[in-house]
Amino acid sequence: MRKQNAWKRVELTLIMSIVLFGLLSILSVAMTPSWKVRPYAQHLRINSADTSFSARGVSPTPEGTYKVKTTDITFTISDGKTTHAIVREPLGAPTDHPACVFVHGAGTGKAKEVYADLASALASSGITTLVQDKRLDNYTALSRDYQSNAVDYEAGLNTLRRWPGVDAAKTGLYAESEGTWIAMIMAKQDPHIAFEILTSPPVVSPRSQIAMAATEYLNVAGVPNSLYSIVPKITSMNFGWLGLNYANFSPEPYYSSLTMPLLVNYGTLDPSMPIEQGAQILIDEAAAVGNTNVGVRYYPTNHQMRTGSSRALPNLPLEPHYTHNLEDWVHIVSSGASADAWTSPMIAGDQPFQEYKAPKHITPGLIRNINVIIIFVAICLIAWVVAALASLGLVVVNGLRAARMRRARKLYDDACAIHDEALEAQYAREFTRLPHPTRFSGITGTLIVTNVLMALVMIIGCAGYLNLMATSALRLNDDNAGMLNLGWSLLRLGAIASIVLLSWMWDRILLNKTRFHFKDEPVHQPKRMMPGHWIVIVAATICMLAMLFFATFLGVLSF
Repeated sequence: MRKQNAWKRVELTLIMSIVLFGLLSILSVAMTPSWKVRPYAQHLRINSADTSFSARGVSPTPEGTYKVKTTDITFTISDGKTTHAIVREPLGAPTDHPACVFVHGAGTGKAKEVYADLASALASSGITTLVQDKRLDNYTALSRDYQSNAVDYEAGLNTLRRWPGVDAAKTGLYAESEGTWIAMIMAKQDPHIAFEILTSPPVVSPRSQIAMAATEYLNVAGVPNSLYSIVPKITSMNFGWLGLNYANFSPEPYYSSLTMPLLVNYGTLDPSMPIEQGAQILIDEAAAVGNTNVGVRYYPTNHQMRTGSSRALPNLPLEPHYTHNLEDWVHIVSSGASADAWTSPMIAGDQPFQEYKAPKHITPGLIRNINVIIIFVAICLIAWVVAALASLGLVVVNGLRAARMRRARKLYDDACAIHDEALEAQYAREFTRLPHPTRFSGITGTLIVTNVLMALVMIIGCAGYLNLMATSALRLNDDNAGMLNLGWSLLRLGAIASIVLLSWMWDRILLNKTRFHFKDEPVHQPKRMMPGHWIVIVAATICMLAMLFFATFLGVLSF
């Protein structure tokens, strides 16, 4: 009979585990958006590796022709604030020479910290440059206003237009990465911008670019394929308390303003940008408004056009031909050369290969706000603390009860030793009235403790795995691929074990009528659990379910 009952318990635990696993698997599917980042198929074929520019009737001024004068200035930007800038000008250059304002990419701030080599090189070829401090009081990791940024850089552009020796009609922009979105906005606000150089431009919306880049980073890091589903889940969500509303910025309304000569530069070692798709979009959108004067150059470099590493490390050298190509292009377009004047190919350089396509339509799955995920993780941790504190409270209460019982037992034993029947009866009554220490039966108590510990281990494991994954991806490091695959397998096994443990615990509590056992063999035994025990059980259950929800969101239960 005992073996039969044991088999029934195993059977019920198995059924509960299968049901819970099925529900979580269905939830995982519902959480996954209908779209995913797909491979890019419309690859460009580069016919010339020569990145130089040439045009009929134009002889560009070579780099190093002029000595460079550096001047620190201040001027007024939006909201009445002032900013610092560095102007580098060619001494002895013609009085109608071109000029270029540099627009920062993500994160950079001080003019003295960026673009010094680029701006100085251009100035030495006869192009006055201006690099201004990036305003950071309205620019953070969580909040960015590209429209306001465009106004600030427009102030720098107008300052440079008035600079002695500069031809305002030949003054344009050089923008990198995130700054190219700002340059597009400026093109719509100011139709007199002479030219735009867009280096490592995302072209698409931040959400689309991040989705593509994240997938490529995971691919390079060698994470398990099933983990790729987390990219659509996260990138399509509202970021809630985190802000990040700039992720919804759409550059499409500004495509039609790209009527000036454009130079598009990409590094073929840059996995973060749509290096083929972006160039094709810019060529097509410019052509749609009658602009065919679009040059595209590919270099075997990283995101910042630097060699030595695919990562953006400090002090890396620029690609040797890069500044020369920029200078020649600016001189040629400033001379008024049209699209048919070029004798060099419009697209040239290193052969690019874009692994994934930046998606156009991004819609969320069941979980639309990242606040939900944050709340569930917080619930898991809070429930774990409650379970731990409640368990500690029960231990303390039981310890006090046991001490009182030991004292009462000693008094009873002393009365028995002197054969005082009246005291014996009195202490016996007092002993039976005392609250007895109550503890879960051995298996049930072990299961509850194991569930609580397992939930904590899994949360820490998931967090640690995400950290390892992000670190490996951002460092473009595939050395951890084996560890990432092993860790993913362990998380999956841990999730399955958690489901079984939770089912087993509730099988013991609900279906097997859990009893307490007492250390001191009480005269009577309660038949129901006390509130403190229910607090531990409910907290342990909530902790485990919240953890399983988080693991399900990560895709641990997607097979």
